[in-house]
Amino acid sequence: MFNMSRRTLERKLKIARDCLSEEFVPRHLGLDHMTREDVVARNLTIPSHIFGGNQNEPAAILVCDGTYIYEQKSSNFLFQRKTYSLHKFRNLVKPFLIVCTDGYIVDVLGPYPAITTDAEIMSHMMLDPAWHWFLNANDIFILDRGFRDSIPAIEEHGYDAHMPPTRARGEQLSTVDANKSRLITMCRWVVETINGRFKKDFKIFRHVYFNVALTNMMTDFKITAALINATYRPYRDNAHAAQFINIINENINRENELADYVIRNNLNRQRVAFMPLDANNPELRDFPQLTYDELLLFTLGIYHLKLAKSYCHEHMRPNGVYIMELYHRRELVENKILIRGRIQSRHIRAKRYYTYLLINPALQGRQSLEGYYCSCIHGRRTVGSCAHIASVVYFLSWAVYQDEFHTPAAFLDETILDLDAAE
Repeated sequence: MFNMSRRTLERKLKIARDCLSEEFVPRHLGLDHMTREDVVARNLTIPSHIFGGNQNEPAAILVCDGTYIYEQKSSNFLFQRKTYSLHKFRNLVKPFLIVCTDGYIVDVLGPYPAITTDAEIMSHMMLDPAWHWFLNANDIFILDRGFRDSIPAIEEHGYDAHMPPTRARGEQLSTVDANKSRLITMCRWVVETINGRFKKDFKIFRHVYFNVALTNMMTDFKITAALINATYRPYRDNAHAAQFINIINENINRENELADYVIRNNLNRQRVAFMPLDANNPELRDFPQLTYDELLLFTLGIYHLKLAKSYCHEHMRPNGVYIMELYHRRELVENKILIRGRIQSRHIRAKRYYTYLLINPALQGRQSLEGYYCSCIHGRRTVGSCAHIASVVYFLSWAVYQDEFHTPAAFLDETILDLDAAE
């Protein structure tokens, strides 16, 4: 392609790589190219409101996560043991990203062996004095559950770490914990999208890396991070950010009274009290019709709405009808409308979740959705909702009024042989 020998091409690539590493990368990546004040200035409105402290002394907020670069098996058995992941069942190494809440990459660390956990990487990062020179006490790290063993090391240096709460096996998160989990995911999504940019826009990182090129892998990864910082537009505040904040303030301390009612009266086990109805039944016409923007405010973001569409088609697939169940003992819920849905889990075939929606016909729009509860792990939250509840609200308040309702990725239905249908 270049009309030169492989060795000549490798030498020229090395010159280009060295020039980029020495001149370009330090301008766009690393602790020396920005200050803590630059990180604070990049805090988006919602993370700043939730975690950022007071306005006089705003905290720097950093989101951390590891990513994977897959590689070939090696004849070096020590290297192969270190890079084999029992989680992915593949050989890989782990770069580690530290980003601002607007997606700007502060630094990239690694690569680390596959057997190294995110908590171990974070604890090792806390041993580097450069970070303590860069940050101040009470600055914020937003993390996932894989970092739980590193929390003491983070707090030992005076920083605050926020991580989704965990639950005991077989138990549901409390309303407080479920709300906290939603607040963290509202801020933490940014590091997942940045990880995705490496794989989506730079083909070399989404394929299996050749072992012969691994010595240059991290250099190329840092050059890529610097290119993303230099050329990509950072994320901006959501157009509904101010309304999201108001909803959070209104509901963060609100108990889920409907959940208490359902559990106290054991409604999950009752069938007689509920009357099955087609979702188009006139009995359900008191359900409020919402705009798409109102749905976004109900779910506090787009993610659960995307899942809601897939859940709707899952339940319309057998016969094109979405079945709801109407609670006919209205006198027990102050003459309001209680609707129950049974939502198939997207992960486990044998598992279904019960979702409940309490409607006040005297109110209009989103305000008429007075309560909701789901039997899933996050079902007690009052800040936003789980995807199962979102699917019912999405269908009854918006989808039934649309002219067309397309199945997501419908072409995949024809790619596999259905033995049950063949019989």
